[in-house]
Amino acid sequence: MTITDRADPDTGPDPGRLGVRRGDGADDPVTGPMPAVDLHDGRVRVHVDRGVTVVALDGGLDEAFARQIGPTLRRVLAGAHLLVVDLDQVALLEDAGLAELERTVDAATGGAERCVVASRLSGRMVLERWGVTERTAVFTSVADALQAKAFLANGYGEGWRPSP
Repeated sequence: MTITDRADPDTGPDPGRLGVRRGDGADDPVTGPMPAVDLHDGRVRVHVDRGVTVVALDGGLDEAFARQIGPTLRRVLAGAHLLVVDLDQVALLEDAGLAELERTVDAATGGAERCVVASRLSGRMVLERWGVTERTAVFTSVADALQAKAFLANGYGEGWRPSP
């Protein structure tokens, strides 16, 4: 089952198949990044890169939108172990919306290891003010987040440890 299948409400979740595309045989995984799936009119994009599920949001993240995307994210993220939440294209961010998104991610993944991406200083300052940096690592790009995880796997750096 692919991310596209999970976005379909008629298809039940199969956590073991997230990020796997079919090869020549029915169970032959194809290497390489999973194609991105656009959800909710392109305001949510999900893909898998190096075994990490990346959820990129676009536009605004208020409580109403977080509630609207909640059921879809619960299906799509079921079984994800590593997650990057990319807020880089979020122009309007509300504390209540972010809190609702965190609850949804926790419910879907059972507390998967995750980090947040916010490239703009103003965005990182808001996340710091709300205490996000105390419980979640924040990076300036998805590439930096993936690199930090790869370094940790090879015995270097602190990975996705939150700021002290």
